[in-house]
Amino acid sequence: MGQKRPFPYFMQVRCTDQGISPVVGTLLMLAITMLLIGITAVSLADLPNPLKKGLTADVELELIEGGVPNEIRYKENVITLAHKGGDPLPLENIKIVIVGQGSSYTGVVAHGGRIINGDVQVTYIDLCPAGKETHYAKRNSCIEDGYWSAGEVIVLNGDDGLGHNSTVSVQVGSITNTSNNFGLKKGTEIILKIIESPSNRLISSFNTNVMAAKKS
Repeated sequence: MGQKRPFPYFMQVRCTDQGISPVVGTLLMLAITMLLIGITAVSLADLPNPLKKGLTADVELELIEGGVPNEIRYKENVITLAHKGGDPLPLENIKIVIVGQGSSYTGVVAHGGRIINGDVQVTYIDLCPAGKETHYAKRNSCIEDGYWSAGEVIVLNGDDGLGHNSTVSVQVGSITNTSNNFGLKKGTEIILKIIESPSNRLISSFNTNVMAAKKS
């Protein structure tokens, strides 16, 4: 009586360093593994997906009329593009490049400025009204929501460029210091490309001849 009876051997719990160490090691390895999985997932999320679908749209070149001074004025050069269907195109991500024969102006009028003729490349860096003449926004009020959508028509003009601080860039031959206005020589062929940026995916491309513009 009064004596405590010992537990049977199989019911006794023994805590030793040999039992704790493997458990701690396993938990530590599991934590490191989960951390590495998380880092890898974040890294892969930042990589571009080559299978990701870009913007697609059915665009039609409805009209291109042009000419060079002194036949007509730059503002009488007109290009009409219609969005016939597909994705709405965000203005800040759409670039238009026009290549052909034509002219632009360099220098200051009456102070050594002159018209230069040759191989012309016109680049609309984007389709936003900012960085273009105010008439561009008035002429294209349909895109004031920031998108060029199906059923909407954009009209480009040889006087869209806003001097030297413009989102319309015009180069004639090797001369880049132009007033960023342009004329396209009538009867010659031009190439017009609509490009998604910054991916540089081609949305549409046209080869066509420049019709003679009507004097206003």
